[in-house]
Amino acid sequence: MKKRVDWYSLLSYALAIFVAVVLVLHFVFGFQYVVILTDSMKPHINPGDLVVTRPVPPSELHVGDVILYEIHLGNATYRITHRIVAVKRDDSGRIYFVTKGDNRRYTDPWRVYPEQVIGKVVLVIPKVGMVWYYTPLIVLLIFLFIVGSLAYEIALILLEEEPPRPKWAKPSLLAIKRKKLKRYYRR
Repeated sequence: MKKRVDWYSLLSYALAIFVAVVLVLHFVFGFQYVVILTDSMKPHINPGDLVVTRPVPPSELHVGDVILYEIHLGNATYRITHRIVAVKRDDSGRIYFVTKGDNRRYTDPWRVYPEQVIGKVVLVIPKVGMVWYYTPLIVLLIFLFIVGSLAYEIALILLEEEPPRPKWAKPSLLAIKRKKLKRYYRR
């Protein structure tokens, strides 16, 4: 006997496993998922790509590595994904990284210290970033659709009146009880 494959169940299990892996990698191992918005890393990383980074100690970072780091400019905080082009020491002997986008002529005008580094890029998934970027909105819209559908169904149930039945089709409750009692005593 052949067993039929239920594609919807298979797809839902695969999606559940994917979500579980993403959450475990993020919350247990510290992986970060970032959508690239600019073309500074073209042609290797394009706008709309999803970049996965993992935390690494500063001693594992070398020239040529692509890193995700956080920089504070004024009142704003930016997360930038650029390549390390040099490792230097400042006047006090602290190590810092000189970074540059692959699609830029000049290095970044700031120093990136090890405590600013969030992680090293380990995976680039092309074009998935736009879906990832809009995932909260998509989930919200699906949630609102489900809540709206449930509210509509509940309103229909509560507001719907049963159509009036003709009197001949609606026996009274008392008559039904009498018939049952008569049958019971006749036995």
